Amino acid sequence: MSAHDHEGHFPEEAEENEIGGPVTLAIMILGMVVLIIWAAC
Repeated sequence: MSAHDHEGHFPEEAEENEIGGPVTLAIMILGMVVLIIWAAC
């Protein structure tokens, strides 16, 4: 009941989390690559 109420209450937030996960991962990977390149120079 509580889980169903949460899903109904935050549909936008759930969609954002689905999209935000891979985007956050990509930004983190990109940041690591930039740091590695910067450290190598």
